[in-house]
Amino acid sequence: ALIFMGFLFLSYFYSAPPLRFKERPFLDFSSNYLYIMPGIFAYNLASGALPDPLILFAGYCHVAAMHIFSAVPDTEYDRIAGINTTPVFIGRRPALAISAFFWLLLSIITVCITGFHPLSFLVFIYPAFSLSVLLIRRIRIEKIYWYLPHVNTALGGLLFLALINYRVFHWI
Repeated sequence: ALIFMGFLFLSYFYSAPPLRFKERPFLDFSSNYLYIMPGIFAYNLASGALPDPLILFAGYCHVAAMHIFSAVPDTEYDRIAGINTTPVFIGRRPALAISAFFWLLLSIITVCITGFHPLSFLVFIYPAFSLSVLLIRRIRIEKIYWYLPHVNTALGGLLFLALINYRVFHWI
């Protein structure tokens, strides 16, 4: 019940006053933990336990990086609207660096907890998004951002197939 209540709390107060996390630097991306809470809730219902804390932290790293990265293109619009997001507060480039840092942590955790499985190294595509915008001036975040849904779908699909293979076929 606490997990579900936490999900409802974060979902509501992300946008609603008086807390309105979306306009509070660092709370804006931290409150996006709500996106993985349904998975935590389902895991808890199925197993009676919580996932390993390292997996919970990896989930935090991913949602934090993803939220920061997706907020960067809106920095000027948010500033004009008076919405003090993390990228508005610290600037676009530092926000991209934090996004890269979180995705790099996610990547390292993923590779380690999978026992250095070769397919796990694909996760390093995530920090490459933030780093490419930071390091290669001609790469525009407004354009590269739209590739992320394809990467999420491809890696999520690959993970699903790998889990089915692991449970049923044992090929990999």
